[in-house]
Amino acid sequence: MPFSPDRPRATVLGAFLEGWRRAIVAPVVTVSIFVATLLFTLPLAFALRGMLETHLGQSMVADRAQWNWDEGWATEFASQAQGLGRTFTHEMLGFGGTMSISSGLLDARPLAPAVAGAVVAYVMFWIFLSGGILDRLARARPVRTHAFFAACGVYFVRFLRLALFIAPIYWVLFRWLHPLLFTTIYDRLTRDMTSEQQALLLRGGLYLIFLAALMLVSLMADFAKVRAVVEDRRSMLAALGASLRFIRRRPLRTVTLYLLNVLALLVLARLWLQIAPPGWGPTWRALLLTQLFVLARLWARLAFIASEVAFFQGELAHAQYTATPDPIWPESPSAESVARPR
Repeated sequence: MPFSPDRPRATVLGAFLEGWRRAIVAPVVTVSIFVATLLFTLPLAFALRGMLETHLGQSMVADRAQWNWDEGWATEFASQAQGLGRTFTHEMLGFGGTMSISSGLLDARPLAPAVAGAVVAYVMFWIFLSGGILDRLARARPVRTHAFFAACGVYFVRFLRLALFIAPIYWVLFRWLHPLLFTTIYDRLTRDMTSEQQALLLRGGLYLIFLAALMLVSLMADFAKVRAVVEDRRSMLAALGASLRFIRRRPLRTVTLYLLNVLALLVLARLWLQIAPPGWGPTWRALLLTQLFVLARLWARLAFIASEVAFFQGELAHAQYTATPDPIWPESPSAESVARPR
C-alpha cells in the first residue's frame, strides 16, 4: 500500500483501545509471564519465610503474628535482621508495598543489596522477553513458541545495546536532576517559607517535573524498541534517533497516549487500594488478591506496550516506510499489518 498524505492518522483513543484488545487476545503471553514472575519471586519468598519461622519458632507471638501485625515483634526482628530480612516492614503489606516502591523511586532511595540483585535479574528477564512480546503484539495474532523465543533471542542483544544508551540518561536524572530539584531548589525556595501547605505544593510540583523527565526518557525508549522490532532495525542508536523524530513530529499525541496508559495503571492502583488485604485475616485470601493484582498489572503493562505498537503501525508502518531489507510476508510485523485488511 503506497503512502499517501491523505491517509488517516491513527487516533490516540483508537490505539489505546487496540492495545487492550491485543493484550486481551494474547492470554498465553500474559499467563506465561505471570507464572515466570511467580517462579522468579518464590525463592525470595521462601528465604524470607525461613527467616521469620526461625525467629518466631513455636511461641504465642507466632500465633498473634499470624493474624495481626505485631509492632513489638517486628521491631525486634528488624533490629537483628540481615540482608533480605530488612525488607520485612509494615509497608510491604497490602497497598503499602505499592506506595513504598513508588516513594522509593521518587525519593531516589537506594535499593537494599539483597533486593538489588533480584531487581537487576528481573530487569534482564524483561529485556530478554521484550523482543518476543513486541513481535507478538505487533503481529496481533498467535505465534508458535519457537518463533516467540527466536524473536526474544534476536532482540535481546539489541535491547542490551539500547540499555547502554538509556541507562546513562537515567543515571543523570537521578544523580544530578533529583538533587538539583529536591535539595538545591527546594531548600532555597522553602528557606523563608512559613506555610507547610505551600511547601507540600512546591514539593508536589517538583515531583511532577521529575516524573515528566522520567516519562520522556521512558517514551523515547519505548518507541525505539517498537521501531527496532517493527522495522527490524539493527542499530539501536538509529532506532533512538528515529524514536525522537517520531515523538517530535507528534508530541501531543504520543504524550497523550502515554498519559492515558498511566491513567489506566493509576485506576488499577486505586482498585488495589480498595481490595488490598490488611495485615490480618486468612493467608489464602491475601495470597489470592495479591496474585490477581499482579496478573492485572502485567495485563495492563502488555496493553501499554501494545497501544504504542498499534499507534506506530497506524502512523508509519506501511510497506514503503519499512527499513531495508524489504519485509516478506509473514516474516515482518509491518508487512502483516499492511497485508491484513483494515
